[in-house]
Amino acid sequence: MYRSSALVAQCNRGKEAKRSYDNLKMVYRRDRFHNEQQPKMSTVSWGSFEDKVRAVASFIWNGKCEPQNIGGVDVDGVMMLSKDAQIFIEMTVRRDLDKVREDINKLQLARSAYLSANNSFPRCYCVVNGAVTRAMKDAGSALNIQVISFDDFANIFFDFQKYSHARLAMAFGSAINPRTGARDERDYVPVSYLAEHSQRELTIADIGTLLRSGKKIVLLGEYGTGKSRCSRELFSLLAAEASASNLYPLALDLRDFWGLKRAPEIISRHMSDLGLEPALQTAAIRALNADRVILLLDGFDELGSQAWSDDTEKLKAIRAKSLEGVKELLSRTTKGAIISGREHYFNNNEEMFTALGLPAASTVIIRCKNEFTEAEMREFFKRYVDLDVMMPEWLPRRPLVCQTIADMGEEELDQMFGIGQDELSFFDHFISVLCQRDARISASFDAVTIERVLSRLARMTRTRPSNVGPITLRDVQSAFEAVVGQMPVDEASLMLQRLPALGRVKSESNDRQFIDSYILDGLRARDSGALLKMVDRSLEELFGTAFINPLDVLGQRLLGRDISASRKNALEIAKRAAAGSNKVLACDIVAGFLQAGQSPISFDGLVINDGNFLKLDLTNASPQNLSLVETVFGTLVLPSSPPLNTVIRDSVAQRVVGVSSPTAMPAWIINFEADKFDSTESISRIRRIGLPPNHEILATIIRKTFFQKGSGRKEEALLRGLGDVSDKAAVSKIVNYLLNAGVLTRFKGNEGWVYSPNRKFAGQMRQMLYELQTSQDHIWNDVAAL
Repeated sequence: MYRSSALVAQCNRGKEAKRSYDNLKMVYRRDRFHNEQQPKMSTVSWGSFEDKVRAVASFIWNGKCEPQNIGGVDVDGVMMLSKDAQIFIEMTVRRDLDKVREDINKLQLARSAYLSANNSFPRCYCVVNGAVTRAMKDAGSALNIQVISFDDFANIFFDFQKYSHARLAMAFGSAINPRTGARDERDYVPVSYLAEHSQRELTIADIGTLLRSGKKIVLLGEYGTGKSRCSRELFSLLAAEASASNLYPLALDLRDFWGLKRAPEIISRHMSDLGLEPALQTAAIRALNADRVILLLDGFDELGSQAWSDDTEKLKAIRAKSLEGVKELLSRTTKGAIISGREHYFNNNEEMFTALGLPAASTVIIRCKNEFTEAEMREFFKRYVDLDVMMPEWLPRRPLVCQTIADMGEEELDQMFGIGQDELSFFDHFISVLCQRDARISASFDAVTIERVLSRLARMTRTRPSNVGPITLRDVQSAFEAVVGQMPVDEASLMLQRLPALGRVKSESNDRQFIDSYILDGLRARDSGALLKMVDRSLEELFGTAFINPLDVLGQRLLGRDISASRKNALEIAKRAAAGSNKVLACDIVAGFLQAGQSPISFDGLVINDGNFLKLDLTNASPQNLSLVETVFGTLVLPSSPPLNTVIRDSVAQRVVGVSSPTAMPAWIINFEADKFDSTESISRIRRIGLPPNHEILATIIRKTFFQKGSGRKEEALLRGLGDVSDKAAVSKIVNYLLNAGVLTRFKGNEGWVYSPNRKFAGQMRQMLYELQTSQDHIWNDVAAL
């Protein structure tokens, strides 16, 4: 039978080893007897280490590793890969030379016995739980046995330390310096994240625990709220425990993988982009296949920006197709995974779960907070600029807005924080300071020109699927030409390098994007307000442009201020925009009218088909003669009474405020679907609805008496917490009203009054909690007047 020279050499070594077989057995028995007299290692730590080594071995050689007796020797781990390939492994948590020599002798004895019986020469490893000394290695190499630390043994499977070093050297998504595009080197300011439904606040450590337990997590948040920084902090946290847990975090910026449809392609591209060799790419795929990976995926909303459509169903299909590779990647692991993106990218949670291939029932949804808390904001300024300032009440404490303020000089800060104005005036001043500061850098541009160019660029982003950008050099040139009347080249390039409120998309690109949606929203509103003063001819192109990004609340309020001075023009522009392609502009004007609060407002039969509102609040003013059809709402806030000749039909919303059940939707809203309604399932959720104080007290009392367990409530339990809502006199008035109306009864208990519900009112009370602010029940109205 043909044998290779290597096999012959192995056999010769085996025959030589066989001659000393009896001697080895004597040494083994002597060492085993000696070690049996030594203090025993903890069974728990030993078993845990053994299991880890066997698991890693199984991943490396794609087979089963288990203890086995070979020629009378108990070997900790044996793998029979084929007739000619075997792996023997001894494992020790003791880092002393004598113990390693004992394990080497065991392996040599077992290998000699196996060679004698099967004519095959197994590979042998002695795996030590800790650093290995030169003497240990030399003791093994003399017998062709590799003595290796557990970390180095695991690196045969996947050299995670090399990957981790390369990954941390690169930027994580948009967590970059907005001026240089380099990775963000600033200290992390610890923040918390909100878990949906429970509203529990989670720290980075909490999220890490969920991921290690195998949870799938979706992290939602607007641009600039810290999704990418969360990914970076999670990576650092999980990487520190990767070796101990045999779970390796892979952090991917999804925008780099557009067009890739298969998980191995995505992993290979990621490793290649980091400059890592093909062997490590293969190892990463092997780790994925072995289910030893925790996925940190940032930017599901950045994969669909290569295509667009104004057809809702087609757009849904585009989003799903762009995420095919990500969906397969998530399906390849049963371990933890977190994927992040913008809050309003999908139409609803159902579409999101379907596109990502995640089960709705077990997936955890968490959200970035839009703003720092007071304590977090103070910590931010303390770390970055050593400032202790009182932020104006109206300024959102968003991380990137705080960063912009932190870059300002002392004089600018004194001016800004000393004006004490309202939200709209503050925004005016904030933008003015930004532009004046930039104008001082170069005499080529004045502050007004810079602001007008920024507003023009903000209009361009109205048609960009990624909302905040990207903005190219050509865009800046076009905006400059529209504002100044000439086409600069060098000047536009210079402006692109330093325009305030813009940051790099990534370090290797010259493209920019707005660094914060608060600034962007205000600039869009100022641009829309300027349209009210434009001549008729210059608006034709705008009516044929399909905006896809509507104004948020700040923008609606700013536009409402301008509408108040040009109501007739504003309504005419809304009608023409709705008749053309710019439905979103028409929606913005409607929202602006309502934010201005001059009620009632007749829209003169305006009909908007296929509209889009981030938020439509119908409580500030009452619309009349308005129809919204097949329209998408982020949040719809319902009024307490039906508006005149107004209808919403065949539309959807992510959230409805004002009712707690779809069955309570008013009759003027037809064929409507929503993901979430106001919840009255607990007292804390009632408080989060934002009802007027009297109605919040009423809803709380109804909830406690009619719909919580028990036949009655002690007075102390019934009134607990209600004093925080309003004065005690109001609480007493409402309780007495309910007693007089027969809704509640009371009797003397051992510890005071006990209040019980009159069950004949149960259906009426349930409907009232469903309808909330839309309720026309006489009890609801009477309580409002108390």
